[in-house]
Amino acid sequence: LVGSPVSKYYSMVSTLYARQMLQGVENCEATKAGFEFHFAVVLPGGSWCFTRDLDEASIEAAAKLAHGVAISEIAAQDFDACVPHMFCWPGYTAYRALMDLLRVPLVGNSPECMGLITDKVQAKAVASAAGVPVPQGELLSSPSQVPTVPFPFVLKPCREDNSMGLAKVECEAELAPAMAEAFKFDSSVVCERFIPLGREIRVAIVEDERGEPTIVLPATEYLLTPEHPMRVSTDKISVTDSGLPDASKFFATNHEEAPAYRRSICPCPLDEALAAKLGDAARKAHRALRCRDFSIFDFRVDPEGEVYMLECQPVCSFARQSPLMVMASKTEVPGLQHPTLYHAMMRRAAARRPAPYDADRILGMK
Repeated sequence: LVGSPVSKYYSMVSTLYARQMLQGVENCEATKAGFEFHFAVVLPGGSWCFTRDLDEASIEAAAKLAHGVAISEIAAQDFDACVPHMFCWPGYTAYRALMDLLRVPLVGNSPECMGLITDKVQAKAVASAAGVPVPQGELLSSPSQVPTVPFPFVLKPCREDNSMGLAKVECEAELAPAMAEAFKFDSSVVCERFIPLGREIRVAIVEDERGEPTIVLPATEYLLTPEHPMRVSTDKISVTDSGLPDASKFFATNHEEAPAYRRSICPCPLDEALAAKLGDAARKAHRALRCRDFSIFDFRVDPEGEVYMLECQPVCSFARQSPLMVMASKTEVPGLQHPTLYHAMMRRAAARRPAPYDADRILGMK
């Protein structure tokens, strides 16, 4: 399930990620023997098309379908599972829920989980209640609202992705333009205490065969600098002068032209105490947010070694170069290598296919 109805940016991000996934398995005999891929592409504006590959020419040539027609087509095909590759708000929520309605099991996280984690305030409140450290913060509902969090603080749209609208605010003079930029993306903005840069570390969880979050993958560290202490949107995805993703150098991190602050290392060095703190916090957050199959968390480590969850981002393109697959590849476990892990997650999803509803059932709401 690829694309985005809301913007060209998220449509291109989705399609480029999905193409990377496809390129990584197209010559794999185990993938060919076990799986047959079909692509449902949601185009900017909301129309659909169905293709057997993700070439631009194939998408252009495919018949464009209205929403209702496309839903009927998916229902008629009786697919075994859906790999969600949409990274916009409706892609995280409504389109995943549509697959649930059509009884097509999803690889990865449910629409309920995605709706929760995309709301940064709610996600941190739930994680905090489970014992996960998070930065002090508040929710702003108007550009004229005066934050009570002391300077310096960070402003970020409550429901937006890829660090869009993110800004560090050092003083009163910087507040108004930062507020205006953040409120471009959402009607609510999170204001939270800036955690001084010690380290910024990404931690990923993979569930075991029992569905328990026991597997903590080798962590990734983003090598930020005092001059560039936060990852902004262009540190993650390279864009052209028009602001759209640059397909020729899509991943900004570790690109050959990348400056030092856009570099990362995996696995990163962790002492036992820090590894234990990060693993404990990630497992607690995974359970509290009701993640499924896997989860990814970004943590800030302050100069004193205390950890703070910045966000949960439980999505994966399943391309060989995707963050989750890179971290998994650093283990020596055969079942965590690419594409074996991807295959396992697709099979696990297919096994979750719900039984038909029972017209004779008397009680129960699920």
